[in-house]
Amino acid sequence: MGFLTPDASGELEVLRTYALQQLAQMRSTAYGLTDEQIRATPSVSSLTIGGLLRHAGQVALHWSAAAAAAPGDPVIPEEFGEEQTIEECVAEATNLADTLDYFDRCVATTDANIRSVTDLAAAVPVPDAPWFPPDLASWEARWVLAHITAEVARHTGHADIIRESIDGKGSYELNERADGFLDDDEEYAPHG
Repeated sequence: MGFLTPDASGELEVLRTYALQQLAQMRSTAYGLTDEQIRATPSVSSLTIGGLLRHAGQVALHWSAAAAAAPGDPVIPEEFGEEQTIEECVAEATNLADTLDYFDRCVATTDANIRSVTDLAAAVPVPDAPWFPPDLASWEARWVLAHITAEVARHTGHADIIRESIDGKGSYELNERADGFLDDDEEYAPHG
């Protein structure tokens, strides 16, 4: 999936397409990295590309499950374990293959969850967390699906900066390489 979000029709399909496109952008930040590089912290931040992949996958999985189940309780398959803090995600992302496998399974389940949303106006209960207003009881499922895109986009920006700090590769180049438009040994020439 390229840098530009593909065209889509209908509210649910547009929300799904944007979420999946941002998840694809997150995945592209790991393209061609080693196990050591996905754990690298080349900036003052403690975030890593591997940790951001796990976190973004979990965010998408858990929020999409909440939207699909609304107004009931989300069902998260046991294989994904408990939702982790971002620090736990950073610690858990030990190698590229396992991290990408986990991320890809989160994305596939997210896609299935979003496709199963039947009521975009359904009330999704607000989780008990200190960063959510205490008097807010629910959001509409459509808000939750838009939130996935916003949250993943924020963390994709973090991953972009980390990746550029590792080897100078930016998102346009990584998209071309990941999509097979540029071989790994081919020099990148920016367009424009």
